[in-house]
Amino acid sequence: METVRLPDPDELGPEDQAIFANTRRWFGIDFVPKMSLVLRAVPAIGNPIMGASRRAMPDRVLTRGQKEMIAAAVSAMNVCEY
Repeated sequence: METVRLPDPDELGPEDQAIFANTRRWFGIDFVPKMSLVLRAVPAIGNPIMGASRRAMPDRVLTRGQKEMIAAAVSAMNVCEY
């Protein structure tokens, strides 16, 4: 259950629409993932996170599969109880 109201993708501006279009194309999906909405809902938070992600995983260094495997491993670690 969401604790914060996420904006409808259509409520956001043209720059955000371009980012959403790239996300849909990259993942081959026809919707905007909630994480994309979270990052764009508060640009003061989302922009630094996106910048750090780009620095950590620049284009043409890792394959898409490698990036997704890293994301899956990190996500799994975030839900494990130690």
